[in-house]
Amino acid sequence: MKTLTKEKFKFPCERWLDTNEDDNELVRELPATGDLIYRVTVCTGKFGGSGTDATVFLNLIGDLGDTGERTLVNCKNNVNKFEKGNMDEFIIEAVSIGQVRRVRIGHNGRGGGCGWYLEKVMVREEGQAESQVVEFPCGRWLDRNEDDGQIVRELVPFSDGQRLYNVSYHVSVKTGSVSGGSSNSTVFAKLYGEKGDTSKMMLVVSDNNLRNYFEVGRVDVFTVETFDIGQISRLMIGHNNEGMNAGWFLDSVQIMVPASGSQYMFPSHRWLCKDEADGKTEVVIYPSEILDIKQLINYEITVVTGDVSFAGTNANVFIQIYGGKGKTEVVNLASRSNNYERATTEIFKIEASNVGKIFKVRIGHDEAGIGSGWFLEKVYVKHLIMGMVTKAKKKDDKKKKKKKKEAEEETEEVMQEIVQTYVFPCSRWLSRGEEDGELVVELLPEDTDQLEENTYEVCVFTGDMLGAGTDANVYINIYGENGDTGERLLRKSGNLNKFESGQEDVFTITAIELGPLRKLRIRQDNAASYSSWYLDRVEIVDTKDDTTYYFPCNRWLAVDEDDGQIARELVPVDEAFMKRDDDEEGTGAATLGLEQKAYLNSYFKM
Repeated sequence: MKTLTKEKFKFPCERWLDTNEDDNELVRELPATGDLIYRVTVCTGKFGGSGTDATVFLNLIGDLGDTGERTLVNCKNNVNKFEKGNMDEFIIEAVSIGQVRRVRIGHNGRGGGCGWYLEKVMVREEGQAESQVVEFPCGRWLDRNEDDGQIVRELVPFSDGQRLYNVSYHVSVKTGSVSGGSSNSTVFAKLYGEKGDTSKMMLVVSDNNLRNYFEVGRVDVFTVETFDIGQISRLMIGHNNEGMNAGWFLDSVQIMVPASGSQYMFPSHRWLCKDEADGKTEVVIYPSEILDIKQLINYEITVVTGDVSFAGTNANVFIQIYGGKGKTEVVNLASRSNNYERATTEIFKIEASNVGKIFKVRIGHDEAGIGSGWFLEKVYVKHLIMGMVTKAKKKDDKKKKKKKKEAEEETEEVMQEIVQTYVFPCSRWLSRGEEDGELVVELLPEDTDQLEENTYEVCVFTGDMLGAGTDANVYINIYGENGDTGERLLRKSGNLNKFESGQEDVFTITAIELGPLRKLRIRQDNAASYSSWYLDRVEIVDTKDDTTYYFPCNRWLAVDEDDGQIARELVPVDEAFMKRDDDEEGTGAATLGLEQKAYLNSYFKM
């Protein structure tokens, strides 16, 4: 009875909730006015080891609510569920949840070989034609040892850029430094926000790969991907009170949401234990503080390794993206799977700065491992932008009846999120023993004529005083109006021994044209017995327009000389200044410092 209006509702059931009776279900939704049947088909992949014997559960999420978490027990067409290549059909009875927008599906991670490759989930209402089925593609492992290690995924009905539509919530859970405060129970969390709340999510796969979770004084970090719930208002967290030492002392929780640029602080400092304090094993806590952090967006990076002999690599691969609004940090592209094998395609989701329209990427590897050479075929970069989409206009039923004779539907332009895709062809080796021996390459998107690849001749002059040379590795990063080259190892010059006293070493760097050069950063890594280095100057020739840039230094890069720095930022001066410096050796160094400071002030407003 609704107490305000005295209106009464009945919820008839008259069915078993029993694993040995009826349809073996333990959960039922009881509608006040008729129920709905959803036919759900779960498609397991066709790879070796794709199937699972773990317990699989599912939650359908729609405009009007969700079905709640349902264990998929009664398969209508297969005795052995979730086997390789299976299409297993299940019936979900629930009140109408409106248009199904998302499917949350996972398993409990128990049993040997519980890892599962889920191809897709198909959903339709009972009575609807098969043509009206809604597909929720997955194409990923739900396995602690594969992909990102997650065993629960939230799927959306989009095949293109599917990973872009979920928001990542990075949950850091700190267990208190209290004797007996650790727990062996399964911990869960639920977030409540201004746009809705999540389902109850088990925290079972940590990002920091600690073997035993929720130990005394430790922080465990988990990533949960779901829809955007807006500003978080509260958090419910607890455990299932199972296992030895189930009781838990929760110190605090921090939730970082880069997509919104927010970090939430949830203090707790209390027991969640049947035998301690108030005996509760779950608690609702509210944020004490909301901090601003750098806002990031989702990028989906697809990397295609070539189909040639020994094309794969075991090295660590990284990428950096450049656009009209700046550049991202250098981001490692790694997962728990065996990546970058011959003729394979890897897909990664990263969170990074919004760089606007992308004009180049830099990708490479660190040469780690045996057989690190890599043949890179192609790279795809995707992110969401707002754009106009043509959609059929919604019409009233009366108008539809009157206009049956109209052959074409009326359409309208609607602003919504769409996927922006950039394709970067490569088809080359990144290997010391192949082609030019480089491990890093800069790529331009297909069908672009704005920028071109350019070659820069880098001439490094070591001072001529005693002990000026170095045996350390030297790295350089050149900056121009159109970005930078990224840090490059100066590896191969015309001299057998590089960076010797009084010597000129010439190197070639290939990069997307930088425009007029603004500065460079050069460093030695202090990794040799004789690392101290006196750098006289650097000259860079832009071979495209035959322009030479002069970067004077006249300083030590050494921990035991000058100011102890092993890296220097240099700005260009004109040729006349260099000649004047040669004529005035006695005062050149002092004048040089003022000149460089003036250039820095004019270019970077320091």
